[in-house]
Amino acid sequence: MEKSIKKIIKYVLGKIDMDSEDARAMIFATGKAESGYRVLEQMGGPAVGFFQVEPATAQDVWDNYVFYRPQIKTDLYALGLDDGDLKHSIMSSIALQVAFARLQYRRFKDPLPKSDNKEAQAKYWKKFYNTELGRGTIEHFLEANK
Repeated sequence: MEKSIKKIIKYVLGKIDMDSEDARAMIFATGKAESGYRVLEQMGGPAVGFFQVEPATAQDVWDNYVFYRPQIKTDLYALGLDDGDLKHSIMSSIALQVAFARLQYRRFKDPLPKSDNKEAQAKYWKKFYNTELGRGTIEHFLEANK
């Protein structure tokens, strides 16, 4: 399963022109921390997909980032996005899950951590993805990514 997920991540990041070794590692580790690649719906919460993208976050990414970048919008449509139903589009497509996870990180100016630095990845994930309001911890990220 992990090998297949990594192939999808590489493919999608190439399609949206955001591929790098560091990006692939960060996205893969995010999925490990968020769901362990085991669930598509958050228990007791709104998040969907292996990367546990919250619909409100996806809408914010769409409205405040993608909207101003026509090429990314085109790329997302090519991956199968239905902008009238972001939640369903993301939950039903690993490719869109990858894309929205990457776009969430891309919105911030801080560079992605190096692919071999799990501690830095954990801190980056907590700050920009799980956020201070999220229940995830740096320790959880590290444990999920052993």
